[in-house]
Amino acid sequence: MTEGLLQEVKKLLEIIEKYKHDVETLGTKREGLKSVNTHIELAIKESEEATKKLIDNIMEITSIIKGVLEKTSGIDNQELKSFISEELEKAVTKLTESLTLLEFQDIVSQRLLKISGFITDLEKEILKILLLFGISEEKSEGKKEELKEKLEELEWKKEVSQEDVDDILKQFGM
Repeated sequence: MTEGLLQEVKKLLEIIEKYKHDVETLGTKREGLKSVNTHIELAIKESEEATKKLIDNIMEITSIIKGVLEKTSGIDNQELKSFISEELEKAVTKLTESLTLLEFQDIVSQRLLKISGFITDLEKEILKILLLFGISEEKSEGKKEELKEKLEELEWKKEVSQEDVDDILKQFGM
């Protein structure tokens, strides 16, 4: 009976050690979450800047077209005047539609902010788990540094393929 109990306790200790090792790997994944959050925040900022620029351009072009429309009143050729007016009105309509479609950016930003908030909450929960298990961040420092270097390398590249991101995340179990 004592032998069976001893075997069960050994198995239990092995399971606990394996689980503790699995929990230690969470520390390296936190660094990945920080990088993902940084990229999301950058995407939101760049999207907002591009949208503002597009809105400014659309407003300026619309103003130019309206100015040209006013000048068409001086054209004597009625057929030409009518053609130019109709085409410019179509252009203004398309620009107005485009302006309306740019409202998607606000929706995308809101979604990205929710994702960013979720990642931040997840990161906090991982930290709580690490602290609960008494796992110091120094234990996983080597892996974290390696992950951080790879993520920084991706940040400096002009174009990053989804494969690059997937490969790095797979390497670190994400």
